[in-house]
Amino acid sequence: MITNFLYCIDYPAQSDSVTETDRLAGWLLCSRKLLSVEVQNNNMGCVVDYGLHRPDVAQHFKNFPASAQSGFSITASESKINPNKPLSLKALVEDDKGNSVQLCWEMGLTLSKIQLIEIDDEKTTYDALYDEAEKRFEATLRKYPWLTIRMDITNKCNLKCIMCHYKEEAIYSRPTQAITADELDRKLHDIAPYVKHIMLSCGFEPLMSKHFHDILGMLHTKYPHIETAFCTNAMLLNAKVRKSIIENDVTHVLFSLDGVNSATVGRIRVGADFKKIISHILALKALKQQFKRQEPLMFMDFVLMNSNIHEAPAFVEMCAQLGINIIDFRHLVGNIFFSEHAEMLSANKARYNYYRPLIIEAAKKFSMDVRLPEPYETDEQYTPEGIPEVSLDEFNSIVADAQTESVTPPTETLRHSGTESDFSFLNAATCLRPFNEIMIGEEGKVLPCAYYNDAMGWLNEDTTLSRIFFGDNFKLVRRRKLFGRFDHNCLNCPIMANLLPTDTVK
Repeated sequence: MITNFLYCIDYPAQSDSVTETDRLAGWLLCSRKLLSVEVQNNNMGCVVDYGLHRPDVAQHFKNFPASAQSGFSITASESKINPNKPLSLKALVEDDKGNSVQLCWEMGLTLSKIQLIEIDDEKTTYDALYDEAEKRFEATLRKYPWLTIRMDITNKCNLKCIMCHYKEEAIYSRPTQAITADELDRKLHDIAPYVKHIMLSCGFEPLMSKHFHDILGMLHTKYPHIETAFCTNAMLLNAKVRKSIIENDVTHVLFSLDGVNSATVGRIRVGADFKKIISHILALKALKQQFKRQEPLMFMDFVLMNSNIHEAPAFVEMCAQLGINIIDFRHLVGNIFFSEHAEMLSANKARYNYYRPLIIEAAKKFSMDVRLPEPYETDEQYTPEGIPEVSLDEFNSIVADAQTESVTPPTETLRHSGTESDFSFLNAATCLRPFNEIMIGEEGKVLPCAYYNDAMGWLNEDTTLSRIFFGDNFKLVRRRKLFGRFDHNCLNCPIMANLLPTDTVK
């Protein structure tokens, strides 16, 4: 029997300097029906009051039993509670057959942090199975590099898109940070034998970095087996950048664009010049053709909104002419920096369902691979009214950027990287990200993906990516995914919510 306890201590607050207290308060969820909870070895005279009203918790954890009555208060009358020591609890829960089962566990008292306790009667069996799987995983990874490293090489951007954190003054006014080629080399050197792919941008514009060209050169020279990629708005994709892309064997370039004309693109991606962007992409396409190269593969991201979805079918045709390989259509993901929730198609599901087959029809017509979220479940019907006419006239008037630089293409690089078939023994895992991704965030925070809440470690002088990836925190997440266990750090995953589709539409 597996039982999960999920809890957070709200009082005292994390900001309080507390060495002892006579009261704790917060919320406690259980994956089973929780009948009662009390403190074991109660020499502090603790009284547990459980079942307090917490509608805020119910809003975020709808799948847990009685989440709306998950609040608790623990009051000590005999002596103080030390927040630096765990509290032994005894809970009575209902098992699958309706019987009452007593479970004992230690509540760590870290303040203001969501914490998970997993109690498993078959832990010994699963430990053996996981140890075997982890050993096989590490051995296979040594033979077939499979990891993707995701990181930003700068914290600056040249646009202020309406849905992006960078439009906030608190973000764009930060002092400039930019990693050098040598610094990146030091981060990579120990994990590089296991790496298949590196993405040099996550939330900022990599072409803003003065070290961009040196970084591409270092990766191509020192780690030629690693596929190199970056995401860009293409405003700075000039001849020098295009030269670096070809000469340093960049394998993937991802563009971000959300419309087929200057008006739409300029409104969403504030500061963008549609004509310049298109001319730069056309010039890169021409350079690939000049040197008869398949790479870099060119991907395109289109953020689906109420105000631009009518342009999506024409966007497919435009991308076909640009030489794009795959279009990622993705829903707008709400965040604390974005308040225009009327733009979210989750508020206009029928509208999305109307345009989705039109996008697929265009993809088939122009032989374009697209990734597209599934239709919404709704009985509502949408009839387009007052929709602006969509034209590619402006796009068709744009020519490739005439700026050129002499390019010496490299010899073809032979890469032997891992594929999912090499790791087919992981097919039962509910998510492969902890097995094949490392996200390096700000200040060296290391995560299994951009959407995971808890850090796996911090990259600094005292540790390395290899130690973190093969360390206990990463292994615990891999174990949870391998056996389909609950992980509260994944509750806000946009991939699970089908906001970011991962498969091409057939």
